[in-house]
Amino acid sequence: MASRILVVSNFFPPRTVGGAEIVAFRQAQALAARGHRVTVLAGDLPTETSPAGTLSFDVHEGLRVYRLAMRSLEPDENFYWAAAARRLRSIIAADRIEIVHFHNVMGLGANLIPAAKEAGAFCLVTLHDHWGFCYRQTRLRPNGTICENFDECAGCMPAIQPPGGTALPMRLRRDYVYWCLGHADYLVTPSAYLARAYVEAGFPAERTIPVSNGIDLASVPSAPKKTAANGAVRFLCSAYLGEHKGILVLLDAIKRLSQDTSVTTPWQVTIAGEGHLRPLIESALQSEMAPHLRFVGRVPRSDLLALMSETDVAVLASIWPENEPVTMLEAIALGKAQIATRLGGNLELVQEPESGLLVAPGDAQELADAMRQYILDPMLAARHGAFNYARREDYDESKTITRLEQLYTEPRPQSVSTQPVVICGTGWPAVEVSALAAQAHKHLERCAAPRFIWREWADAAVWREARLLWLWDRHPEESLVNTAIRRGVPVLAPAHGWSEGLSRHYGGVILYRTYLEALAAMRALLSVPVLREKFAGRSHAAASSATVMAPVQSFNLSSEERS
Repeated sequence: MASRILVVSNFFPPRTVGGAEIVAFRQAQALAARGHRVTVLAGDLPTETSPAGTLSFDVHEGLRVYRLAMRSLEPDENFYWAAAARRLRSIIAADRIEIVHFHNVMGLGANLIPAAKEAGAFCLVTLHDHWGFCYRQTRLRPNGTICENFDECAGCMPAIQPPGGTALPMRLRRDYVYWCLGHADYLVTPSAYLARAYVEAGFPAERTIPVSNGIDLASVPSAPKKTAANGAVRFLCSAYLGEHKGILVLLDAIKRLSQDTSVTTPWQVTIAGEGHLRPLIESALQSEMAPHLRFVGRVPRSDLLALMSETDVAVLASIWPENEPVTMLEAIALGKAQIATRLGGNLELVQEPESGLLVAPGDAQELADAMRQYILDPMLAARHGAFNYARREDYDESKTITRLEQLYTEPRPQSVSTQPVVICGTGWPAVEVSALAAQAHKHLERCAAPRFIWREWADAAVWREARLLWLWDRHPEESLVNTAIRRGVPVLAPAHGWSEGLSRHYGGVILYRTYLEALAAMRALLSVPVLREKFAGRSHAAASSATVMAPVQSFNLSSEERS
């Protein structure tokens, strides 16, 4: 049965394109080809004539595309944007959208997911990396090691400073993105590895489903390999030119091989892509590596597939746990041998020793040794390539589309959230507040660690799930406290004349004099349901008084910001 589907992606062809954007485009085309009415909402870069918030419309290869100029890709702002949610709701209403399929939304805002659910749409999110619990998306710490504790985001970036000027603990950003993703009906991960990582990070296993992105086999037809004129063994690395893709490791391996006098068979490595390490590659072209190195920069996908068809071995030296790297899928589809690091989704695509070789991440010598095996035994690449070509049908993209159509119609599994929401405010947080938020998971083991959400991100849906309002300072906004009391949400406030009076007259207010007391109160309230119900009841009882005593401005109507 045909459905009205909205595909959402922060970029979309022919604008800036990466692996996730290619997947979003291919899936949108495939769904449209099956009779679904597909519309796209894509992010775009702002210009002088189209500033942030500008919504334009065009048709790209038969697909109706709304393009929204984004305001920022920085972690301080790229996860929440109220204006983008309003535009999304307008599109859903205007096009009578039934299903929203999200891909990368950083820059548009994770808040689009609960907004789509509030509008009545079925929501599915394809997770292309670790952005749901890692703002860096790669799980790589600044020192290059892989993060193993998903609660220690402050170790990489202690605070963010969103619009408004208040520096907020990084934990609040992480928790809000998590909360938004929790509203999706299904989370789809292209690799089983990524599904396990998200479940380990606390996402529900019953709604986290591995589904390979697959590859459009029609675009990578079988073609006889063109043998190099000099009989050279040819390697191809197609990737963003950054440290996380292992470009420095690859250059080191090439240097080691070029200095190895025992290797007499000709060989060459082609690097395709763009990125901030381009100058290093161009410098290497002027060194002793020049005879063995070829750099082609960014090339259209059709040209990249042509390069792959003429190569012997596809190389991916990433030092971060990849999800389902497109270059390894292309190697399978074109029947090429593979070298990849022993990390993440690579282990699902490279079947050692039948299809290729796996090496330790960051180990240039082991990478060089793997490349040497293919140079010394050219038939090894042929055998591995033949194995890959024989299994290419397993990754047919049409199977992916069929599975997505099934998920679109499957009821969302019932799961009970065990992580309560704590709304936070109001002013600049003290150092102790940041430390408490960052380390809360270590001190609240006996109850579910809460999700801390900043008051300005708290819409009606957040308030419905809130279990506590935690005030950080002695000068809170009365409207915020009144909202909590009217909704039956207990208030945790620093002891002061104002809050003590509030506690006496309203009830439902818990006072603390030190942040250690605040932690103890939070722990008791969240771990003892009866206690929380008691304070919630007091808040409900005080709702009438709060309404009578509220200032006039609490009842004023105001419009939201436009961008």
